[in-house]
Amino acid sequence: MTIAIVGASGDIGRRLVLLLARSRLLSKDHRVVLVGRSSGASKDLLYGLLEDLKDAFGGLLPQVEVCLDPEEIDAQLVVMTAGVTFPRSPTTDFTREKLRAYNLEVFRYYADLVSPRSIVIHVSNPVELGVEVFADRLGLDKVVGMGCLLDTLRFRKEIARAWGVPVGDVSAMVLGDHGPLMVPLWSSVRVSGWERETTEARIREELAIRAHSPLMEVWSRLISDMKERPLVEIFQELDRMPMLYRLFIRPWLTHYSGSKTVVGPAGAVMMILEDLLTKGWFYGPLHVVLKGEFYGFRGIMAVPVMMDLKGVVRVVEVPLWDFELEQLQRANEGIVRRL
Repeated sequence: MTIAIVGASGDIGRRLVLLLARSRLLSKDHRVVLVGRSSGASKDLLYGLLEDLKDAFGGLLPQVEVCLDPEEIDAQLVVMTAGVTFPRSPTTDFTREKLRAYNLEVFRYYADLVSPRSIVIHVSNPVELGVEVFADRLGLDKVVGMGCLLDTLRFRKEIARAWGVPVGDVSAMVLGDHGPLMVPLWSSVRVSGWERETTEARIREELAIRAHSPLMEVWSRLISDMKERPLVEIFQELDRMPMLYRLFIRPWLTHYSGSKTVVGPAGAVMMILEDLLTKGWFYGPLHVVLKGEFYGFRGIMAVPVMMDLKGVVRVVEVPLWDFELEQLQRANEGIVRRL
């Protein structure tokens, strides 16, 4: 099996390569291809990265090679991490619309070159746009977006921090939009060892926390506060806000701190790859193109998906609370407007 990482010279791509090399999941029958362009900085960087990996892992390194001609991409699994992201510091000059315009061309370029036999795990933002472009070229069942799987991991982390339990004991999902219209599924929350009544009581407490300002207004204020206040104080203020605010705003504070959000996305992709390589299938919230399989929704949205090494097997329609279904409707409408 061949796994191609498109944009392997970028922050997330390099982190993913490192995680794969350390994972011991790959045998001599696996190939990892680091995809870049001969006309860009990756021309030299990828060869340097390969030598660095050899220094670190020696004979334990699986088959890793560099490909600087994207037309040669022929892999069973393609992880799409290429494209620009938001700058490390807030700026009014770089908007979501500019990100979309730039990465649209990047997505189209690679989607035209990827083999129709490939399964694409799309990481780059806007993830909904990327899924749309690749699915249009390869087919609806050949492409999934990772965004809400990362949001799901963050949701579980937020619950664990607030409730004082190990994150591994928390089960929960986020569906919908990889953005401000994401929908944390409180109906999916389970805590290992807790009675259902105990969990429901804690959920009611979370839902009772009221926000005094709209989400984007709070986001803007806290980002601006980073110029004047210690980041730890801002995080502490955020911890007292509703869960949706914590889910959406904390990654932006992390990104603008200079750390960027790199390890989380790479780790989420590794979750998918680990299950595919060990079990042959993965189940979780992923962006796909819907044709009515999930509560009648159409278009691109993150929903529970079963996939294997051939692509999307089926969409799983899980039970929802009424207000969650209403929030998903708003998310679906918002994604349609953006696209």
